[in-house]
Amino acid sequence: MKTPFTRAADFQQERDFGQKISATFEFLGTHWRPLLKCLAYFVLPGTLLAGIGLGLMMNSMFDLITQTQQGEAARISNGSMPFGPGYFIGIGVAFIGGIISFALLLSTVYAYVRLLYTDEPAPLPQPRQVWLEMKPRLGRVFLSFGVLGVAYLLLAVVLVSLIALDEVVGVVLLFLVMLPALLYVVVPLSLFFPAMWLEDLGIFAALRRSFQLVAGRWWATLALLLVASLIQGTMSFVFIIPFYASMFGKILKLPVLSSDVFGMVVQCLYMTGVSFLYVVSLIASAFQFFHLVEQKEGHGLLQLVASLGQTAAPAAANSAYSPTDDGEY
Repeated sequence: MKTPFTRAADFQQERDFGQKISATFEFLGTHWRPLLKCLAYFVLPGTLLAGIGLGLMMNSMFDLITQTQQGEAARISNGSMPFGPGYFIGIGVAFIGGIISFALLLSTVYAYVRLLYTDEPAPLPQPRQVWLEMKPRLGRVFLSFGVLGVAYLLLAVVLVSLIALDEVVGVVLLFLVMLPALLYVVVPLSLFFPAMWLEDLGIFAALRRSFQLVAGRWWATLALLLVASLIQGTMSFVFIIPFYASMFGKILKLPVLSSDVFGMVVQCLYMTGVSFLYVVSLIASAFQFFHLVEQKEGHGLLQLVASLGQTAAPAAANSAYSPTDDGEY
């Protein structure tokens, strides 16, 4: 029987590797309509903004590639700026749109799951309910982006400084220390936003919680992330095909395919498709979170034990005999 995923007991379960992947797609198969509606309300505008920025940037790049006039080649070779203002505007718009769309994407998905994470079966969440759940927590999400971004910049500054002081030592530290350390940190961070949303934690409490849960389960979490990302990447390939059509259309100057409008539409389609498919990884991370919480703390089992005796005992009934019948011997 399919799990409806409308109450906490449906989530609070220990699952093996295959069951977590199956639960991810079972959840999406059950909730894809209302979840897609919520994504269209809250995430689609940001992905379109990022797509427009990418369109401006990529159109400028492809135009530069196809410039074969002698005067233009001479201008570029003389050290003039090869890209026009559209390229740099596109980078800024794409960056802003990407940050907004990703923040709203994970907020929408985890707010949706949070509304289903109740003791009693909950109705399917609607966009208004999801927004009311998201609104008071969006500031915390964007602040967490800022904290993680500052940490990344500090790491980059340290790395660049080491390479500037001694190139050999810097490269050795990059490959032998920093990249393995970064990989180690990225795996627990996959549970950072599930912890923040599903347990309503602050930034630093969610960081501690994610590292606590992954301790001793790092390899299992990494394997789940890799498989979910592989499935997601394979599914997103369909949105890459129009991108290549636009690229070759620009290079070969094919009608329609070489137009800037077509390139803009393609980038919007690509950003929307890839962003919406990222839901696969987000839901897989949520099930890993529930699995680790149940495995280490047994919340679901404790709630099940606490509920014993609180419901009415089932009435015994038999269509063939009444309580006064002796039956057959």
